[in-house]
Amino acid sequence: MTLEELLAEQKRWVKNLRAPSGAAGRYQIIRPTLLSLIAELGMPLSATFTPELQDHFGLALLKRRGWNQFAAGTLSPRDFGNRLAREWASFPVLSRQQGAHRTVERGESYYAGDGINASLARASEAEAVLAKVLNALNAPAPAPAPSPEPTPQPPNPKPGKHWGWPGWALITGFALLIAFAAAAFTVRF
Repeated sequence: MTLEELLAEQKRWVKNLRAPSGAAGRYQIIRPTLLSLIAELGMPLSATFTPELQDHFGLALLKRRGWNQFAAGTLSPRDFGNRLAREWASFPVLSRQQGAHRTVERGESYYAGDGINASLARASEAEAVLAKVLNALNAPAPAPAPSPEPTPQPPNPKPGKHWGWPGWALITGFALLIAFAAAAFTVRF
């Protein structure tokens, strides 16, 4: 479905089906957030809401909440986790704080008290994932294997198509957060 079709559906879900949020996709993006992402990233409404586009939106949301500072070590895992909890209602807050509707305790949803949202993961699980991400970001680059002959290099690689070590660390960290976010949206029985 295109972004234009998705926006219309989200409106219909909330209005006609009385869905609480109209959240859609891998990252459960609500309509106001989707509209802001489309504007921020300059996406045409004709773009298809593919898994790749959803990941692009997910990374933009992570960056809004401090991914670059977290990856650089200038934002603590606790503070980054608390910021993520404001973006994804099922992500637990990592410290007691004023939530959207009331004071929330460690492990609760930032949106607890609204009658709709609840944390679907433990704070300790969130902290473990954030620690794995930091470890992946801080791990030394693997040493290249010795080669008996020089490897020919392709001429003029295209910008954005070549990922060095920092790029792979970013992808690894993002993949871990994606896995956690997906797990957080899975209802436990």
